Amino acid sequence: MGINIGLVIWKEMKAKSFSRDQLAGAAGISKHRVGTILKSASIDTAILTRISIALETNFFEYYRKDDDLVKFEANIVTQNNEGLNELRNLVKEKNHLLELCNATIKSQKKIIAALEHMQEL
Repeated sequence: MGINIGLVIWKEMKAKSFSRDQLAGAAGISKHRVGTILKSASIDTAILTRISIALETNFFEYYRKDDDLVKFEANIVTQNNEGLNELRNLVKEKNHLLELCNATIKSQKKIIAALEHMQEL
């Protein structure tokens, strides 16, 4: 992935004038752990949640903008659309078959009525 979450958190800390000590206290992690996180490109989601709350910033949104995830989401949308189109075609085919069945039943009823009429004669 192309996101360096430690750098993103560090920038947000600077923008909000948050020190490492303040973030450590607010997020319930050690100052040393904060230092490690700020140098890291990845992070545990539970810790990221606590940091997001502490800094009042949803850092998970940065991952939504990641190129790999955008491509992944686009692929899912494409697959879903293809699946929906297949289902629409199946429903169309089913409806056509039902129309044929109804037409067959209608013609058979006419034949039965004609045969019954012939028996009465």
